[in-house]
Amino acid sequence: MPLLKRLPAREIGFVVALFGAAAFVGWAAGRTTVLTEMLRPGWVLTQSVVGSLKGGATYFQDLDRLKRENAELHARLSKVEIELASKLEVESENRRLGQLLALSQTTQTKGIAAHVIARSPNNWQQRLVIDRGSDAGIGVDSVVLIPRGVIGRVLKVSPNSAVVRLLTDPGQTVGIVNQRSRTPGVVLGEGNTNLMLQYLPQQADFRVGDAVLTSGLGGVYPKGLSVGRVTRVEQAPNAITPKVTIVLNTDLDRVEEVLVLPPLATDPRL
Repeated sequence: MPLLKRLPAREIGFVVALFGAAAFVGWAAGRTTVLTEMLRPGWVLTQSVVGSLKGGATYFQDLDRLKRENAELHARLSKVEIELASKLEVESENRRLGQLLALSQTTQTKGIAAHVIARSPNNWQQRLVIDRGSDAGIGVDSVVLIPRGVIGRVLKVSPNSAVVRLLTDPGQTVGIVNQRSRTPGVVLGEGNTNLMLQYLPQQADFRVGDAVLTSGLGGVYPKGLSVGRVTRVEQAPNAITPKVTIVLNTDLDRVEEVLVLPPLATDPRL
């Protein structure tokens, strides 16, 4: 107090104000700390919600990106699959056409390659439609082949297409000969995958597995074309000749390309 007595009144007022300000700052700081602690849980929750919203937005953005990438990959994969299937189909067709070309070189007349464009819808008529006709030199009774043998003959012809009657067509007949025993006969179509042998001699010699060829008799089919193989030989007790079943060398439902020979009557070398 002696010091205060020596100071002028104005200086004493300044010191009192300074101490008051310091006390207020200390009090305010204490109140701010208390207020901050009271509001901290809400601030933390708010920050958590904001962070979650930001994370959710990022998640959906990533999901959309992944969906787009997935769609692009599927499109690229589909394109590759289509290109691969097309390539394999072209290679397969080229291989089959190459086989027909090789077959054409073994025949006495120049063959005409054709594609199958239609099939008979039922078993009552075993027929095909091909995309070559009279404009290409095909005529009625032109013989139709595949690399594994003969399958039929042309029944009807137009300028740009032809109807092929298959060997399996009911009532279709072809003269044949057993390659091993040289026993002749006639095969008859029955509307399915089998052919039945008829008009056999009494001493007919046929065994399961025997190859059957065209005999050349009848003026339609050239001699020596492969027809099929014997799959069954049944000898009934009172029958004079056996019942012989022949199956063709190929599944006719899978034939896609054929080789057509000009009718024998129009062959200039005959």
